Amino acid sequence: MNVIMKPQPDSELLREGFRSYHKALFAVMQFRREVQESIRAAIDERIDDIAAALHLGKAELSKGLSSYADPANYNQNWDGSHASVGLKYPGKDWEAKWSIYFYFRIGDSETSSVCAHCWFQEPGEALKQLAAQAERMEFSDHAAWICEPIGEPPDGFTTAIHRALDRWIDVWRKVGGISQFVPSARGATNQG
Repeated sequence: MNVIMKPQPDSELLREGFRSYHKALFAVMQFRREVQESIRAAIDERIDDIAAALHLGKAELSKGLSSYADPANYNQNWDGSHASVGLKYPGKDWEAKWSIYFYFRIGDSETSSVCAHCWFQEPGEALKQLAAQAERMEFSDHAAWICEPIGEPPDGFTTAIHRALDRWIDVWRKVGGISQFVPSARGATNQG
């Protein structure tokens, strides 16, 4: 859906927007909030396992999760072909040399899914170790992720979150945690 729309005076989109923009915006904001709360609840249930598998401090990890969305705001250059909503750690993007994400993903060419994702500014050994240990994990130059499709109830959103977290925990246990690959995380190991 790579369509760039030129403003058209009195278009159907503008006419409908004048009537319903505030309701559509509220619906998007509420959707983001509910997705993030659902992911947060699943993480909170498994925080001991997640922190132990990553070798990160439980309290710091739990406290450091923040809201994530792509696109993050409405003035980004975005073609509407995909979107993601969830949580990330650490929350300070401008300082991060690594990050982890737990999010809902939907796109034109893919099934909606729940993903657990890690990104490294300098991936080096981390992606090599993950590739050697992980089944059904996807990779790019600086990232690795696990996605679980969202099925119809009873195999819906919450079930997909738990499946993704199960696989995420398993792979990080096999690798020996993320803290060995990220110097700033080593100080947070085993706190909390």
